[in-house]
Amino acid sequence: MNLKEIIHQLRTKARFEPRFIGILILIAVITFLLVNWIGGKITSSIERKYYIVTPSDEMTIYEGIKRNIKDDFLFLLKPQPSNLNGLPIRQNLARNQVVAVVIENYTPIRKQQVGIEGAAIVYESPAEGGITRLLALYDGDPVDVIGPVRSARPYFIAWASEYRAGFAHVGGSAEAMNNLKTNYRVLNIDEFADSKTIWRNYTYEAPHNAFTSTNKLLARLDKEKYYHPLKTKRFPFKDADEISGDIKTITIDFSLTPYFVKYIFDPTTKTYTRYNGEVLHHNIKPSNILVQFVDTEVLDAEGRLRIQTNGTGKALIFRDGKVIEGTWEKDSSINSDDQDMSQSWTKFFDKDGKEIELNKGQIWIEVVPKGRSVNYF
Repeated sequence: MNLKEIIHQLRTKARFEPRFIGILILIAVITFLLVNWIGGKITSSIERKYYIVTPSDEMTIYEGIKRNIKDDFLFLLKPQPSNLNGLPIRQNLARNQVVAVVIENYTPIRKQQVGIEGAAIVYESPAEGGITRLLALYDGDPVDVIGPVRSARPYFIAWASEYRAGFAHVGGSAEAMNNLKTNYRVLNIDEFADSKTIWRNYTYEAPHNAFTSTNKLLARLDKEKYYHPLKTKRFPFKDADEISGDIKTITIDFSLTPYFVKYIFDPTTKTYTRYNGEVLHHNIKPSNILVQFVDTEVLDAEGRLRIQTNGTGKALIFRDGKVIEGTWEKDSSINSDDQDMSQSWTKFFDKDGKEIELNKGQIWIEVVPKGRSVNYF
């Protein structure tokens, strides 16, 4: 029996048997409902995983919530630029949600550091006793291991707050912990309260063995329904200059010799190779070095510091083998609580008051106490 004969029999049967017509309609309805149910489940799963919103934002969250499955496949095929550093990122299904991690930089454990190369922006600042510590920000492709994670300080919280970030740390100073109790501009992710998001690697000795990952941090944000995407560019971005400048070396004297920082400019890649204590510091190659001079004050016998995060001060911006002398500025009266955080950022200006463009690529913000030496040649 060929196809034409089968169709003819179906037509004949349908004409004389109303029940058969009813069965066909029922099958069609069930098929339609099943397809829509499966599609809805998939879409709902994507929304729960990637478009997490706070209850107050559920009706007004930006247009990303309306994306569909096709959009997600297109997004994976076409990398989008990071709003933190301008580089293309392929797997950022979290839609520019920033996570921040406090990372130890104590000399004896520096070889245990991991994940810094994958950060979009890194802050480097003195902590206690001349030791420096890092705050690494991520918004792009997954970084599987980050650490060692260490304790919070108020100034790290202040910088993370500018991005409405998930803030990962292991405990902190009394002032920092009190700050986190009432700070609505970060999601507090403390290993003492969440040993799944921040885990211990017992190959190393405590307290230098706490680590995390971007996927685990985003999962925690998902669980807490905390979603504050960075919707605008953190800095004005540009492509690297074709002709490089003649400033090849930058040195930063934070304190003790092991925390002395040196950058060497590579005109081929337009990046800076980083040395810490005269030792090559992993494969860290930022495209921009921002030096932010700040007031500091020793608070107690432990050497804990108060570091200026508001107001204004001198700044040096290095990119393309060149230096721009300027200022940094943070308006302490602005505490933006909407999804656009740009009004509350620390910004960097040249001598004419124009915000300085940065090259697309990793950014290191060196927070240097006034009076310490920064040389370039």
